[in-house]
Amino acid sequence: MRILILGGTTFIGPHQIKCALDRGHEVSIFTRGQTEPPFFHDYFERVEQLTGDRDNDLSALEGREWDAVIDNSASIPRWVSMTTELLRDHVDRYLFVSSISAYADFATVGIDETYPVGQLSAPDVESMQEYGPMKARCEATNTEVFGENAINVRPGLIIGPGDNTDRWTYWPVRVARGGEVLAPNSPTDPVQNIDARDLSEWIVRLVETPGSGGTYNATSEVQQFGTMLEGIRAGLGSDATFTWVSTEFMAEHGVRPWGHMTNWVPPEGETIGMSQVSVAAAIEAGLTFRPIGETARDTVEWWNSLPEERRAQQGPGLPAEKEAEVLAAWAARG
Repeated sequence: MRILILGGTTFIGPHQIKCALDRGHEVSIFTRGQTEPPFFHDYFERVEQLTGDRDNDLSALEGREWDAVIDNSASIPRWVSMTTELLRDHVDRYLFVSSISAYADFATVGIDETYPVGQLSAPDVESMQEYGPMKARCEATNTEVFGENAINVRPGLIIGPGDNTDRWTYWPVRVARGGEVLAPNSPTDPVQNIDARDLSEWIVRLVETPGSGGTYNATSEVQQFGTMLEGIRAGLGSDATFTWVSTEFMAEHGVRPWGHMTNWVPPEGETIGMSQVSVAAAIEAGLTFRPIGETARDTVEWWNSLPEERRAQQGPGLPAEKEAEVLAAWAARG
């Protein structure tokens, strides 16, 4: 197959490229030419690299034909309108990488692909404050243009080697350090995430397969947070222990869901369904999951290969001093 990837140089893109080339496909990528891929440089030497800008320069795509498109790089509906219109008679299938943030809310457990999506406040909105509704509108545009050959994939939190957000990486890096680890609320709280390689390999298989059109939630089956952390510890051979601190106590001491306790939100109220979406459709369409311990080992190996300056800039997660302070307060409570 001839596959065009819009984007391709960060996080899931390199994994898609490796998988597609390993499966014998020809790959073109369309980027601004400004980002150096984090790994698989030998694979990028085998890729046709087209340069332009989603915002105002698609000339490199004009007059070309591919069998399938994987659109990684769009959140703005106008961008998807431009590429789908340009490519509608020149590709067979168009896969848009969306997000579970496309849903209107997470007030229900077991949200599937039929649940209402967010709506834009105005048709021409291009503000990341409306990220979820913009993703939903991008999906709708894809479906309007490509019909049954449109594929919309809604990942949850993407994890693993190459994560440029540091969101989940906090956990394996912290567990690898060992000692007492502050963990959120209860080991039975739900959690979902998806290894970038599992997601990328499945996306390539989807575009290979005629009749795979439709919309899919793409994250793991629901796990317990304690099971995830134990899997990380076992995968790393760490001596870490976990102290589960209540939601209320964390809030009182300034420990934030998702920002400090990454990949976790309170399973209650408006966020009760955020880590409990249905992935039945994706599993039926072939999505598979590797063990979390494997993801943890590979993530730490990748993390340790980064320059020291980059590792010193780890973003999300609980700073060590703050963690020690809150653990001490938790131990001293009456």
